[in-house]
Amino acid sequence: MLGIVIATHGKLSDGLKDAAEVIVGATNNIATVNLNPGDDVQELGNQIEAAVKEVDQNAGVIILTDLVSASPYNQSVLITNGLDPALQENVYVLGGVNLPMLLETINHQILSTPVQEAAPAIMAQGADSLDIWHVSEIEEEDDEDDF
Repeated sequence: MLGIVIATHGKLSDGLKDAAEVIVGATNNIATVNLNPGDDVQELGNQIEAAVKEVDQNAGVIILTDLVSASPYNQSVLITNGLDPALQENVYVLGGVNLPMLLETINHQILSTPVQEAAPAIMAQGADSLDIWHVSEIEEEDDEDDF
């Protein structure tokens, strides 16, 4: 089973997991790691590494982080570089997590999609889920009857 680690600033990772469970029900093999004010960044790396090893079931691990180049992302990359080569090869670190990305990851976990195929699909879902709407997009209806 695909392993999922959500590593974010504050309790965003817990909130994402909670929101996903409202939508899909109970989840499996997902660990959350939070970086809170005053936390040691090195300890964050240790927690992410422990979470990766906890969810690893030899089907790959997706680490979802909130900001590219921020501490959770950077520590995820650092710990991945230090993993055994067999595990390292099957760990993907994705930045910019949103709820649709997590739902897509869970979907690939359920479908047993190979991690190499799941990672780009998850990123694509994240991008595809963004949109903008404004009241100006409402088309005005013609008041005249077309008889």
